[in-house]
Amino acid sequence: MPYRIIKEECRGCGTCARVCPQRASNGEKKKPHEIDVTKCIECGVCGRACPYGAIRDEKGNKPEKIKRSEWPKPYVFKEDCVGCEVCVAVCPFHALGMGELDGENIAGLYDPKACVGCGLCEQACPVHAIQLFWPSELRKSA
Repeated sequence: MPYRIIKEECRGCGTCARVCPQRASNGEKKKPHEIDVTKCIECGVCGRACPYGAIRDEKGNKPEKIKRSEWPKPYVFKEDCVGCEVCVAVCPFHALGMGELDGENIAGLYDPKACVGCGLCEQACPVHAIQLFWPSELRKSA
């Protein structure tokens, strides 16, 4: 079940609409917004971003407030990437790009600040060469 906005708590700031990769959240400025359940992919980005805690999951829980710098980011397993560019095409924020490594064309996260960690790239990769990781997970493995 998709996320929902608690209208009494929504102040219409538009943060949810700006970060939603599917443009599922919308509304007029300073008025309660809505989430179009037919577009929502349940990535949780809107809830992490809402400064007023007005977005809840299907159980009515508020998502944990997390600084944007700590949101999950895609990691490309270079040995698995085939350079098909599907992930680059599907990223609504243009955070991924293509580059060359050892003569091979491979994907990579080129604009980490633009990435919201929605997981569309991970879902779209036909060879499963991309996986989302929380920054804390990557620091532990390094």
